[in-house]
Order: sequence, then C-alpha cells, then structure tokens
Amino acid sequence: MQTGIFALVLGLLTTAALAEEMPADCTRLAEGLRGTWGWTVTAPPAGSDGDWCVFDGATFRGASDLPDLKADRLRLRGAVTGDDLVALEVDIAGLRLRPSLSAASKDDPLRQVFRLQSADLRLTARVDPALGVLQLRDLKLVLSGGSELAGSADIAGADLQALASGRLTGLVVDWRLDGRLLLPVMEAIGGRLDPAASGNLAVDATRSALRRVTDALPDAMLSGDSRSALDRAVTALPVGRGRLRLALTVAEGIGAARLIVAGVADNPQAPEPLATLFEGATLAVTWEPGVAP
Repeated sequence: MQTGIFALVLGLLTTAALAEEMPADCTRLAEGLRGTWGWTVTAPPAGSDGDWCVFDGATFRGASDLPDLKADRLRLRGAVTGDDLVALEVDIAGLRLRPSLSAASKDDPLRQVFRLQSADLRLTARVDPALGVLQLRDLKLVLSGGSELAGSADIAGADLQALASGRLTGLVVDWRLDGRLLLPVMEAIGGRLDPAASGNLAVDATRSALRRVTDALPDAMLSGDSRSALDRAVTALPVGRGRLRLALTVAEGIGAARLIVAGVADNPQAPEPLATLFEGATLAVTWEPGVAP
C-alpha cells in the first residue's frame, strides 16, 4: 500500500515538473522559427543579452516559395514545457530581403514591399493551454519608408509546432500607410492577375479584385460603417495616406476546412463562398485618411 502511494506521489511530482515552464535554449528557439513560420535560421553562434539569445547577421532561408531574408540582428527568447516550445518572443532589427537573380522574384509582392528599405519586427507568441489557443501579441512591423503595421491574433487548436492546424478566431490589424509602399506591390499583384497588364493597368486590376471581395462580403458580418470604410480605403489605394484598422472575430474559427471549401468554388470571390468562409464572423473597419505614419 505504501509503495503504491509513493509511486503515485512520485508520478504526480514528475508530471508537475514536466509541466513547469523552463527557459528555452538558443537552438530550440531557432528551431521554433522554422516550425512556426517556415524559415530556417543560420547565424554565427548566439550571444546573450540577459535572457535573450542574440544572433548577429542572421539569415532566414525560406521554405518552398518563401523568399530568403537577412537581419542585422535577431533576438529570441522563450519557454518550453517538457519538449514543447510554448512561448516565443522575436525581435528583429534591420530585416531585408536577400538579393535574388530569379526571374520569378521580380514580381514577388513581398520583395516589392522590402524594395530599397528595411524593417524592424517584434512579436510575442504564447500557447494558452487552458483555452487551447495560440496567442500572437504585440506584433509591430516598422518599415524604414514610413509604413507601420501593428496587430494581434488568436489561433485555436494551434501551437508553436503546428501553426497551420489551427483556426483563426480573432485578428486585429492597425496599419499606417505612407502612400508609397503599396504602389509596386499592387503592380506586382496585378501583373499576376492579368499578365498583359503593367503599371497603372496592373494597379487597376488589383483594385478591382479587392473591390469584388469587399463588395461580396456578407452584410451580416460588417458592423456599423465598416462597408463604407472599406470602400473608402480601397478607393484610396495605393497612394492614399491614412490609418486602416480591422478587427475580425470568428466564433468557430477559420481553418483549413473552410479555406478549402471556399478555394474550390468556381468563383472564390463570389458571395456564397465568402459567406461560407466568414460564417459567424464579425468585422469592424475604420479608415482615417491623411493620418501620417
């Protein structure tokens, strides 16, 4: 009897020890970036700055169609529970795209974002085991050209090892546009939508595609003056300066199943597929023109 009680107590203590959060080492943190975001980090041996792991001259090699990136400095810190990474904080200074000679990269929208400019990025990701939610907080992307993007997100059923398996239940975006960033981006996207289009015609193609999507959004999901705000924001692109705020909540979440159903529709931008994709969602939008970043 005493042996059984001792074994039970030992088992409980072992379980508690395994569940305790411990600081993650630098190798585990770098692996977390690959598992979560799809980039493999290569850098000189990590230094330290308090509880931060510091990588000077870090290179991010993208998987599949992701571009390669380089940063002046990458700082990481986080925590593990047993073998699982449960928290990751990222601080990147001087982030820029690595040069590419690939012809396919010339119209890459992400490459156009970083053209002739760099960025600083911060983000905190943490798994809430009680809620079963991966919480992305304190996202801030500051581009040297003047644009800023801040935001947060909740992803149910996801963790730092399997982000794609989750369902997006909440998203907040606060985007300060400088009136210059989106012109080459919209040209690149428009060129993909209509290979015969370039310059202003490519921009018009992108704007028309955006307009079709926003016009097809269900009235039930748009709160207050949100549809009008979306219309004004799309009209102002790409040279309009201002501040765009989006707040999306989805009770059951948007996951792979909904994306597949909407994606295989004859016209994914039609009202019916979008209604399926955003079933149970609420979207609040504000647009403040002329607000300087």
